[in-house]
Amino acid sequence: MLGVLIFLHFLAVHAQLSKHDSCITPDRQPGTCVEVNSCKPMVDLLGRVKQPLTEAIRARLKAYQCGFSGNAATICCPATPIVLDDLEVTSRLPDVSKHRNINLLPKNCGYLDTVDKIVHGNKTGLFEFPWMALLSYEIGGGLQFECGGTIINNKHILTAAHCVTHIQYKLVGVRVGEHDIRTTIDCEEDDDGEEVCAPPVQDLTIEKVTFHPEYDPTFHTNDIAVIRVSPINLSLENSRPVCLPLAQTRDFNFTNKNVVVTGWGYTETGRHSPDLLQVELPIVPLEECKVIYKNLVPPIPLNDNQICAGGKGISDSCGGDSGGPLHAVGLLFGEVRLIQQGIVSFGPRRCGEEPIPGVYTRVAAYMDWVLDNISL
Repeated sequence: MLGVLIFLHFLAVHAQLSKHDSCITPDRQPGTCVEVNSCKPMVDLLGRVKQPLTEAIRARLKAYQCGFSGNAATICCPATPIVLDDLEVTSRLPDVSKHRNINLLPKNCGYLDTVDKIVHGNKTGLFEFPWMALLSYEIGGGLQFECGGTIINNKHILTAAHCVTHIQYKLVGVRVGEHDIRTTIDCEEDDDGEEVCAPPVQDLTIEKVTFHPEYDPTFHTNDIAVIRVSPINLSLENSRPVCLPLAQTRDFNFTNKNVVVTGWGYTETGRHSPDLLQVELPIVPLEECKVIYKNLVPPIPLNDNQICAGGKGISDSCGGDSGGPLHAVGLLFGEVRLIQQGIVSFGPRRCGEEPIPGVYTRVAAYMDWVLDNISL
């Protein structure tokens, strides 16, 4: 924080003696000349830069100055987040251990299915991912599932903002406890050849939809939403909550790690999968991913609140997986659990197209927002 205060003083001393209502940022974007504390993109950036400020960062930030108002420095404030490319920044993930709503997240979450029930390939076992949800939309006079989500407690579903706002079709409901959408009751054989069947699905009514107020549909930033639904019966084996990144799992080290994404998205056939699939993907370092997306036409800036995975082979998350989870194994509540570290956000138009990874919202960066927007 001392470095930030020094920077503000630095701007005040070196500010130009003029003030303009409009201006152009160093990135050649239109901006407005305002006081530093009134520019949220700059305040957010100053909260992430490593301290003390390096000379390179000082020089880059100084380029935003445009004058002063009275004794206060003014800078050219852009409408979009400020990205410093290769300059050192750090993501400060919120610690929600003392949040007033922390007890609304159940501790009996994210249990690993200890029995190998995968039939073949990337198919999932009947109770392997019991937190999966399907979002139902009114399309052409009927209902279709077009997005996914996860159960986080008995009243709330976590999903992507792009699944609930700026959408073509009306969101009408949520289903949990589903595995194969073709069957009324889902069954499979256990290791002894006996048929095991899941309880019926739960079709839930939507009570409230809340998406991040700073969701940007152009650059896909802050792509996160919470849906409040009618009560979910969490005592059923096919409807259990996923764990969210708390305690030490919020600082998960993604280096050289693989993660698992689940959903009913499009397969290589070009159609939605009728049953729940999983795919294991390698994490792509964020700085490498930033370069890939910066070189697209048009370029898409990424930030520390996103995760990249895939782009190394034909496997990937795809359309219809949107809003679904990216999982990683972690130690939580003294046990090994599956933690939802990401939400499927966006990726290349052709799924699995090398070398473009998929991009996921980093849940740990939004845990304070999630807890702010759930209730009894």
